[in-house]
Amino acid sequence: MRIAKLVHFGRGGDTVYYGEGCIASGYGSPERPHAAKLGDPVEYPDGTPVVDVRAAVETDEGYRWVFKGPMCNPDIPDGEVDECPMPSAVMAGAMGEQGGPYAVLLAQHVVSKSKKQRSGLDSVSIAEYLAGWKEHGARIGEYQNGQIVWFD
Repeated sequence: MRIAKLVHFGRGGDTVYYGEGCIASGYGSPERPHAAKLGDPVEYPDGTPVVDVRAAVETDEGYRWVFKGPMCNPDIPDGEVDECPMPSAVMAGAMGEQGGPYAVLLAQHVVSKSKKQRSGLDSVSIAEYLAGWKEHGARIGEYQNGQIVWFD
């Protein structure tokens, strides 16, 4: 049985983070959760955090946070970060070649690091991930008795 560590709802559906690099995605919503299944039974223990970013990404600041905010790694302890290293000049040149899709992410990463901030290429704990999304308008909740309970 898989144990959920975080459930994330976005415009494209739901994603369940199990840890150890394992996730599942589906077309669920807070109103119809649990579309993200791997075939194994899943347990949603009381207190499993839930984030709904659908309304947040409709705002300019929330949309930017999709790219600027760090990714979540549910295995990272609170207060720690898995920082993406600065790429070498050769790698940076290849990533930014002809304004490719990674050029903007790389530029944002360089600016964030110069300001001593997290970048969209860093990974953080569940708590820091939720705090960042809450600051940008997401709805936060948790599972209680198999149901999602929102904090707002």
